[in-house]
Amino acid sequence: MAGKAILAFVPDLMFSVQLREAAGRDNDVVTVVKQQEDFDQKLTQVAPTLVVLDLSAVGGDLERMVSRAKGNGAHVVAFGPHVRKDLLTRAKAAGCDAVFPNSKFKMDAESILQEWVNA
Repeated sequence: MAGKAILAFVPDLMFSVQLREAAGRDNDVVTVVKQQEDFDQKLTQVAPTLVVLDLSAVGGDLERMVSRAKGNGAHVVAFGPHVRKDLLTRAKAAGCDAVFPNSKFKMDAESILQEWVNA
């Protein structure tokens, strides 16, 4: 049975592997992008149910990326350093459905992905 599509803007190679493994247990497919240009292209191609954003990597494009993802009908989950409360708050204000500190997201990635891909 084919799963749902997830688009992840996650430049960290080790974590992108962890995401793919976590999603794969439910037959969901993660497409990982590391560049802004690739995000826009893959958002259209993949038509994801869920978009995952690494707040440490999105920079000034956060609001635009969230807006584009939401405009395509995707839920948006973001994660970032717990010491960057400003960044976590900014992500919530931008319209992310859920925002997590890195440690929580990485520890519970499978359950978080499952919850939001099926929301």
